[in-house]
Amino acid sequence: MLRCFSELNVPEYSYELVKRSVSMSLDRTDREKELVSQMLSAAYPDLLSTNVIGKGFERLFELVDELEKDAPSALDVIAIFLARCVIDEVLPPSFLSDVVVCNLGGEVVEHAKRLLSREHMGAKLEHIWGPGDGRPVPELKKAIDDLLQEYLLSRQLDEASRCIKELNAPLFHHEVVKRAITQALDKPEDQRQAMSSLLAFLVAEDIVSSKQCAMGFRRVFSNIEDLSLDTPSAPVLVAEFESRAIQDGILSAGYRDV
Repeated sequence: MLRCFSELNVPEYSYELVKRSVSMSLDRTDREKELVSQMLSAAYPDLLSTNVIGKGFERLFELVDELEKDAPSALDVIAIFLARCVIDEVLPPSFLSDVVVCNLGGEVVEHAKRLLSREHMGAKLEHIWGPGDGRPVPELKKAIDDLLQEYLLSRQLDEASRCIKELNAPLFHHEVVKRAITQALDKPEDQRQAMSSLLAFLVAEDIVSSKQCAMGFRRVFSNIEDLSLDTPSAPVLVAEFESRAIQDGILSAGYRDV
């Protein structure tokens, strides 16, 4: 789809891709909304720049009243799309503080800000539409847990990577990273090392992107207090996972500052 759009060679109208894809999904299912969020993420930054995505949303702000006639929840849904773009790092948080954007977006922007300010909402927004393959999120999480447990028993990197590919949810891979780390916290050192080896293999083989890997680690650190309740040594053990990931080259030293 992105190749076809690129071949149109109309960069001055790229914002229309944002505006039309979001507006067309307003009365569709969560699966279609997730596909649009994935598309925006995949198109950034080569096809859609931050400025282009921002302009697309500005056009949507102008149409909210009209869109609500056919899709009464348009305001809320556009706000979720907007917040999701910030979480997916295709729009900077500063976009929501721009005076022109705030004046134009009004309640849409305010709603997006409220979503982003809620505790733990970042993790929820990452899969607000579900994993994108039609399965409920709890079912996908169980599939991830099962394949990770199987990997710790078999230590077969190829089989684990095949199972992760078959999940067909690349923008949900941060959950794989997060669960890989948290599942191994109370395991012996050799199993923690094995889990680090799996993460390194997945990134090296381009199965899990470095962006999704960093997102997964950030989610673990954001939940460190809760993890410490069950595993008091969690801060030390997670720091060890982080150190190995940096040594393996799958995390940059400053990834937490992004």
